[in-house]
Amino acid sequence: MKKNKMKKLMPVLLAAALCLMTVSAGYGEERPVSDLSPRERTFVGGFLGLQLGSFTSISLNLHAGYRLTNRVSAGLAGSYHYANDSWFGESFSSHMYGGSVFARFRIHSTFFVHGEYERLRLESRLPPYDPAFDPDDRPTVTEDNYFLGAGYGVPLSERLRLNILALYNFNSDSQAYLDNPFFRVGLDIFL
Repeated sequence: MKKNKMKKLMPVLLAAALCLMTVSAGYGEERPVSDLSPRERTFVGGFLGLQLGSFTSISLNLHAGYRLTNRVSAGLAGSYHYANDSWFGESFSSHMYGGSVFARFRIHSTFFVHGEYERLRLESRLPPYDPAFDPDDRPTVTEDNYFLGAGYGVPLSERLRLNILALYNFNSDSQAYLDNPFFRVGLDIFL
């Protein structure tokens, strides 16, 4: 059944990819970073995530970065996630927050490699095996996540870029990210 849905979705995905490539072809070459002021090298932006259903997740990631060279940029980010898992009958929700550092290496004008280290604080998803355990009294834990993946940046204007990323989390014990790879869609605004 999933194959049928994928076959129906494939023409839509191909058309969307073609539109994105057409939009990105409309802008000329970027100026060399050496010709840019520090303000023009700086960018801010973020990612918004939403998943609804038995596992509901809402996430907001805000970041600020700096273009070090024409190919390399790095930055800092802050994130907030809300998750509610009701797959097994009992509903567990958690508020997660944290920060991260990231680096990007552009392979081509629109394709880049993205690496990120993230530290999150969250209420544990796994309750202790105690019959007297209160689900509202779960311990707060710290989680370190290590992401590596690829991205596609579509210039929407001279100062605005749409980013689509596919990331893999190398923390196999993550309680915040249940699936690999996962995807992010967001914007960079160049100052």
